[in-house]
Amino acid sequence: MAHGTLAYLLQQNFILLLIIGGAVIFTILVFFIILFIVFYQRRRHRYQAEQQELRNSFQRELLKTQLETQEHTLRKIGDELHDNIGQLLSSTKMFLALAGRELGQVPDSIHTAETTLAKAILELRALSKLHNQEWLHQFDLIDNIRSEATRINAGGLLDIRVESNIDSVPLNNQSQVMLFRVVQEALHNCIKHAGATALSISVAAAGGLRLVIADNGRGFDPGGPARSGVGLLNMKHRVQLLGGDICWHSRPGAGTRVEINLPDTVVDVSA
Repeated sequence: MAHGTLAYLLQQNFILLLIIGGAVIFTILVFFIILFIVFYQRRRHRYQAEQQELRNSFQRELLKTQLETQEHTLRKIGDELHDNIGQLLSSTKMFLALAGRELGQVPDSIHTAETTLAKAILELRALSKLHNQEWLHQFDLIDNIRSEATRINAGGLLDIRVESNIDSVPLNNQSQVMLFRVVQEALHNCIKHAGATALSISVAAAGGLRLVIADNGRGFDPGGPARSGVGLLNMKHRVQLLGGDICWHSRPGAGTRVEINLPDTVVDVSA
């Protein structure tokens, strides 16, 4: 009887050891499975992040190439305006002056034509400079904005006010040119589409750079088809390449407010 009891206890202990051993092996197996899954997920996430970064890098390079092509085109247009059309206008003004001398008594129409041509020549020279990237590199962004505002204000159709709490923008020259193109596009949109009479541009540095362009025009629906226009997309792409963000606040009949924010991580304090 004692022998049978001992055998039974040994059998029970063996079964218990098998159960415990199986539980330990199962636990270890589950642990390694979880470890493998975690490792796999990390590698997958890292791979996906690398692929996304490659796509983003490709997109940035593509946008940069497109914008560089646009800059090249603008520079060629500026040269063409200055070298060819400017010369033609200057020659025409000279011929008008010669014609006036030959007539002796110069009609008022010729005086008016000469004055108009002189204004056109000045306007053309200013416009050609604003599309010359090398010329822009010599000036600060704020000076360029003020010069553009003065040029547009001379037309009398739009009153532009420029405010800034800084004397110069802490960005390198290339970034300043790119940001200036965004401002130019906003002004072009305002003149062409908004029907505004007043526009303000404010530049402020506070933990980065903030630029706001606001007009009193007819406004638009930011969620409508105008949002996908080439001009607005160009503005968005340029600001993205600068590492910032841009947003439009507008509604029909209530004007438009464009806000551009560049974080301090992209601001070059040594610029």
